[in-house]
Amino acid sequence: MTQSIILQVSQKLSITGVKDIEVTDIVDDGAGGWVRLVRFYGSPAIGTNKSLVLEVLLQSAVKAELSITTPEIDF
Repeated sequence: MTQSIILQVSQKLSITGVKDIEVTDIVDDGAGGWVRLVRFYGSPAIGTNKSLVLEVLLQSAVKAELSITTPEIDF
């Protein structure tokens, strides 16, 4: 019998009520690569400062590939 393979190619999420977004520094993963976390926080639960909704781990063999560029802000 041949094994079936399921491969997720793309995913799109919608998060409402985002109150804060945290982007960590790029750090050595200890295995020859680099990692960075992007955390999305929502409305805080009672007695807490913020509530983690989603955490995304970004990983690459090349540190520069984890750089994040944002558009210039005009006021």
